[in-house]
Amino acid sequence: MESKPLIYQFDDVQVDLRAFRVLKAGSTLALEPKAFEVLIFLMNHRERVVEKGELLDAVWKDSFVTPNAMTRVIAQLRKTLGDDVREAKYIETVPTRGYRFIAEVEVKEGQSASNGHGEAVLSLPQAATVEAAKPKTPFRLSRKILVSAAVIVVLCVAAAIVWVARTKSVPAEERVARRATVSRTMQVTASVGLDSYPAFSPDGSSIAYSSDRSGSFEIYIKQFAPGSREIQITADGEQNLQPAWSPDGKMIAYHSRHRGGIWLVAALGGAAKQLTESGSRPAWSRDGRMIAFQSYGLPDLSQAAFGSMPPSTLWVMPASGGTPKQITQLGQPPGGHGAPTWSPDGKRIVFVSNDIGLSQIWSVAPDGSGLQSFGEEGGNYYDPVYSPDGQYIYLSIASGNFRLWKMRVSPKTGLPEGERLEVANTGAMLTRHMTVSPDGKRVAYSAMTMSNNIGSITLAPRSLTPSGPPVLLTQDTTYRKLMHIFSPDGKQIAFNVWRQGADTEVWVMDADGKNSRPLIPEPARLLGWLPEGNRLVFGSRGQVWSADLKSGKQTLLAGYKEASEEYRGIGGFGRLSPDGRRIAFNSREGGAINVWVAQFGSSPAKQLTFDREMMGFPSWSNDGRFLALEIKRGDNTHVAVMPSDGGTPTQLTFEPGQNWPGTWSPDNDKIAFAGFRDGVWNIWYVSRDGKTQKQVTHYTKPNLYVRYPAWSPLGNQIVYEYAETTGNIWLMELK
Repeated sequence: MESKPLIYQFDDVQVDLRAFRVLKAGSTLALEPKAFEVLIFLMNHRERVVEKGELLDAVWKDSFVTPNAMTRVIAQLRKTLGDDVREAKYIETVPTRGYRFIAEVEVKEGQSASNGHGEAVLSLPQAATVEAAKPKTPFRLSRKILVSAAVIVVLCVAAAIVWVARTKSVPAEERVARRATVSRTMQVTASVGLDSYPAFSPDGSSIAYSSDRSGSFEIYIKQFAPGSREIQITADGEQNLQPAWSPDGKMIAYHSRHRGGIWLVAALGGAAKQLTESGSRPAWSRDGRMIAFQSYGLPDLSQAAFGSMPPSTLWVMPASGGTPKQITQLGQPPGGHGAPTWSPDGKRIVFVSNDIGLSQIWSVAPDGSGLQSFGEEGGNYYDPVYSPDGQYIYLSIASGNFRLWKMRVSPKTGLPEGERLEVANTGAMLTRHMTVSPDGKRVAYSAMTMSNNIGSITLAPRSLTPSGPPVLLTQDTTYRKLMHIFSPDGKQIAFNVWRQGADTEVWVMDADGKNSRPLIPEPARLLGWLPEGNRLVFGSRGQVWSADLKSGKQTLLAGYKEASEEYRGIGGFGRLSPDGRRIAFNSREGGAINVWVAQFGSSPAKQLTFDREMMGFPSWSNDGRFLALEIKRGDNTHVAVMPSDGGTPTQLTFEPGQNWPGTWSPDNDKIAFAGFRDGVWNIWYVSRDGKTQKQVTHYTKPNLYVRYPAWSPLGNQIVYEYAETTGNIWLMELK
C-alpha cells in the first residue's frame, strides 16, 4: 500500500511534502527549491529561534554562499506567502540572530490527486489530523521527536522521487545542462588591478579586453596560441573600455570614458576614429553593417554597477558612420537602457533596463518596434549575450550569491522558453561582461570582487585642509556601506548596509568607527536623524518609520501610497530635513529622475524640479533653506543648489566628469561631493556660490570609487564610502 504524504497546514497555506508543492487558498504558489527547504526547516523548528548560521548550514551546506542568499529567500517566502517583516504572521525576524516560525502548524496526512490537467491537488481527510502542540511533558517531547524524524525520512524519500521524476521528464540535452556545463575554468590575465570587458575575436583565437595596468584603462589583445605575445592596441591615456570586434575581425569599437563616445581602431592598432560624440557599450550586428549602443556612458566600474541609468536609451547607426537612430524611448521601459546585444539573425536586440531598485531584461527590433519583456524578476541582471547559434542567452544574476545562467529562447518569439539553467555558482566573484566563443564551447568573463569600507578624512578647523591621510573606519569588506549621516551632535554615524540579493539594513557606529552594530533589519532605507538625536527615520515598503536608538522600537510616522509613483523615491533615495518635518526624494514620474518634497501630515507631495535629463539625490543644508542636487548634462553630472521651497537650480560645477553631492558643512557654505576627474574618484567640496572648489582626498587608482561624503556637524571630519574593484579575465570551457 502506498503511504500517504504528510501535509503541513498553517492559516490558509498547505505544504505537500511529497509533491513539493505549496498552496495558499487553494492556489499553487511559485517557490524555488531553496525557499521550499527553508520553509520546511523553519516549520520543523518552530517556536524557537533558528540562528542564521544554523539555517545556512542546513539548507546550503553543500554550497559556498553568503548570508545574502538566505536573506533573499526569506524575503521571497514572505512576499509569496503574503507575510510582512514588521507585522509577521508566519516568519518573525529576530534582529542580529535569525528567524522564528510563529504560525500555528498542523501536520496532516493526505493524498495528492490530479485535477485532470496533470497538476496535483490536495485531498485532506478529516480523520487524519496530528496535533502539533508545544511540548509540555517528557512524553509529548519524545512524540514530537519521533514525528520530526518521520518528517525528515519522508522529505528524503520525497526528494529522491521528485528528482527522478523531474529528471525523466526533461529532455536529455537539458538534463546535461542542469547537472553541469563547465568542464574546467582557467585564468587568462593576472593583473593586480582590474581587467574587464573581454571580447572574443571572430575566429576565437584571441580576446580583446580593457586593463588599468598602465595607470589608465587601455585596450589589449590576448592571443591563445602558445608562445604568442600580448598586443596593446591603445596607449593614449583616455580611459578606453568595452572593446567589441567587427565580424570580419578588422576593427575594434570601444568607448572612451575620458573623451566620450564610441571610437574605432584597427585590430592591429593605429590611429583611432571617433564614431559618435556620446554613448557607450558598442555592439556589432552579425553582418557588420550596424552598431547598437547606449546613449550614456557607464556609471562606474564597481563590481555590481548597473550598465546604465536613466535617461539612457538605445540607438543604432551604420558602422561606416552616419546619423544614429534612437530605437527605445525614455520611460519605455522604465529605467536606463543599456548593455545591448544582437541576436545572430539580426532581428532582435536584447538589453537591460536599470534604475534604483529596478532591473529587467527586454528585447526590441532594430527599427524600434516590438518591444517585449522577458518577464525576469527577483534579482539584478547583467550583460546578456547570445550563444552563437541563437538558442540561448547567457547572463549574470546577483540575487543572493553570484551565478551565471543561460536561458533558452524561442526562435519564433525571441522570448525565453523553459526553465532557466544554472551554468556556474561563482560565489563571491560576480561574472561580468560575458563573451561566447564562435564555436559556443567557451565563455570568457571578468571575475570581479570588491573591497568596501567607510573612509574618513580629518580636516583642520580653519583651513578645512586634510590634517592627515585618509583612514578606513571599517575593515569588513563583505557588503556595501553607504548613505552615511552624522547624528546632530556629531558623535555617531548612521548608514545603510547592502548585501547582494537583499534589501538594505540600517547600522550605527561611533564617529571613530567603534561599536558598529545593526539597528534596523531590512528592508530599511535610511532617511536621517530626528533633531533630538535619539531616533532614526527610515523608509520601508512605501511608509516612513522612526526607530529608537537604544531599544530599536519602531514607530510609524506617516503612510505613503505605495502605488503612487511620486512616493516610490522614498524607498530608494530620500533625505529628512534637519527639522524632521519634510523629506526630499527622487521620483522618476515622467521618465527622468526629479526632486520632490513631502511634508508630514500634508498631501500631496510637491515636485521641485522638472528636468528632462536628471535632477536628483537631494541633500538639505543644515538650516533647511537649500537643497544640493545632482544634475545630469550629457555624459557628465554636476553639483547644483536650489531653495528648498522651490526655484531655479544653480549649477556649481562645470568640469567634465561626474560630481555627486553629499552633505553640507556646518556653516551651510560648502557642499562635499564625490568627483570623478581625470579618470579617478576623489572627495571634493564646492562653496554654495560656486567660486571655491577644493580636493580633499588624492587617490590615484582608476579602479576605486568614493561615494556619499558626509560632513560632521563638528566640522572636523568627512566620512564616505570607499570601494576598490579588482578582477581578471577568466575562461570557462563548456561541455
